[in-house]
Formats: sequence, C-alpha cells, structure tokens
Amino acid sequence: MTGMKPFFPIWRAGSFPDPVPPSLLILLLLASSVVLAQRGQQTPVIDSILGVGIGTSLDQAHEKLDHLSNRERRDERETADEEREGSRKEAWAMRATDYTTVALKVDREGRVVWITGWLRPGKEIPFAKLGSLSSATAVTDSHAVWNVAGPKGGYRLILKGQNRKARVISLLSLATAPVE
Repeated sequence: MTGMKPFFPIWRAGSFPDPVPPSLLILLLLASSVVLAQRGQQTPVIDSILGVGIGTSLDQAHEKLDHLSNRERRDERETADEEREGSRKEAWAMRATDYTTVALKVDREGRVVWITGWLRPGKEIPFAKLGSLSSATAVTDSHAVWNVAGPKGGYRLILKGQNRKARVISLLSLATAPVE
C-alpha cells in the first residue's frame, strides 16, 4: 500500500493545481456587481404622506394639504379644547389625489406625531413600493410594519390592505408616548 496515490489530491496551503481561468474571475466580478446594484435599488421606506411626515409642523402640513383638500375652517372652540389637552388632531377630505382622507395629530410643540392616509378604491399601492419587504418587521398579505431609525427618534410605518396592497398608510412617531 505504500505505492498507492491518495484518492483526493493533497495541496499545500496557498497552491492551486491549475490557475483560475480569467473568464471565471470576470463572471464572479459581474455577479457581485449585480448583487450590489440590487441592494442599492431596494425601495427605501417612505417617510411622508403627501409631503407631511413625522416632525412636520402644523403650519407646514396646512401648506401641503389645504390646497389638495375640500377642507373648510374648523370651529375655533373645538381647536381650543384640543390645545388645552396638549395636542391637536386634524383631518382633510382630499380631492385630486390618490387619498380620500388624511388625518394627523400634533403634539404640544405643533409637530406631527402621527399621520394616516386612506387611499381611494383602485389606488391601492403594493407594499413593496412603499418599503423593502426584506427590512420589514412583519409582513402578511394584509399588513406590513417597519420600524425606521431616524435622527429625531424614528418612526413606525404601518400598511394595511389586502393581497399585499396598502389601502391605509400610517406613520407613527417612536419618539413620543403611545397615542391613545
């Protein structure tokens, strides 16, 4: 048995039996660039509804939403009651957008702490267009949730609908106490 060759060749560390063909190196380089390009093209998670996101001031929200809505001025007594409580909720019946209604709540400083938009029937948006499903915390056919870190504490994006298409989109601040 001393004259038998081993079934598997034994190589020394760092040595190869044959040089690596250049075509294989090119193929590996192309494959890695495709993977990197796909990662770079992942849909970032949305951070606003019609330009209004967490931390937007109430005045900025009015600038963005008033001209898109059928909204009339609110009763000042109702507004005063809410401001005494330290927060304020407002809603807009939308026209000329994919949303039927947009509602939000601002804190004592007049900054948006949550915003929700209801899409018109037939205007539902695939979950994957609103955020990369691979980075979601939870995904089913009827909802998807992301927790997004941000410089001001971050936010949670919640999508609700059917067949992985959003009918309701909500952004909630993670920097404030839970909304009642």
